[in-house]
Amino acid sequence: MPHFKYHIQKRFTRLISRHYRGFGLDSPFVYHFVRNVIEAKMHYYPFRKLDRLCQNILSVLEGAISNKNLKEDENLWYVSEFNHLKDCTKLNRFIFRLVNFVNPKSLAFIGDDSGLNLIYLAKTDTRRDLYCMGARGFVHDFAHPILKEQALSNIVFSDLNTDLNFDFIQISRSVSSEVLLKFEQNLDKYLNEECYLIIENINRDEKMISLWDRLKKLDRFTVSLDLFDVGILIARKGLKKQEHNLSARAYK
Repeated sequence: MPHFKYHIQKRFTRLISRHYRGFGLDSPFVYHFVRNVIEAKMHYYPFRKLDRLCQNILSVLEGAISNKNLKEDENLWYVSEFNHLKDCTKLNRFIFRLVNFVNPKSLAFIGDDSGLNLIYLAKTDTRRDLYCMGARGFVHDFAHPILKEQALSNIVFSDLNTDLNFDFIQISRSVSSEVLLKFEQNLDKYLNEECYLIIENINRDEKMISLWDRLKKLDRFTVSLDLFDVGILIARKGLKKQEHNLSARAYK
């Protein structure tokens, strides 16, 4: 979606849903989820350090962008990641709260990340492994020293051939079509019966828009929450099939 059109649509969505704030939700679980997770203003102890880390990563990305020897796909990712990190604090903090709320036994991240998103996920519980799958080689090489500096031993890089399945998966805003296809074809292999699936860029990137539209129709997911920038699919027993469109302003 073109940059200008995306922001016009986002502003319009905010205006029409500003009054929502959880009302009109007929499921007690979803109402609680919206009011106490999505709209919560809780501040966790790692946030201040992670804000400083974000600034450091931005500086490293800025230096990488100036490298004239980058391949086209590498330069596109560095520029995109730099722009994303300038405005990702609310999203990362929301994902942190969400993982704390769900408290999954198994956790995975699919796609590319400069390291910050992975660190937010890993710090929710350092006793639990975070599996990072489907990252491109040059992105892994960029993130590796950043992750090493944080001394996190629970981040495990893997490919999509793993036999593990997960309670919680986040799909990055930057992920190849090949990785998405393999994930979708093996959805039931990667996800447990009850699970949470987080998908970024569901109203901006065409392949993510299509993925979101297909997956939210599946019977295995009982709840879909569209927060404009990110979508949440929930598979939970005892809930009827329901779909809610919320505002990108919903998460704090």
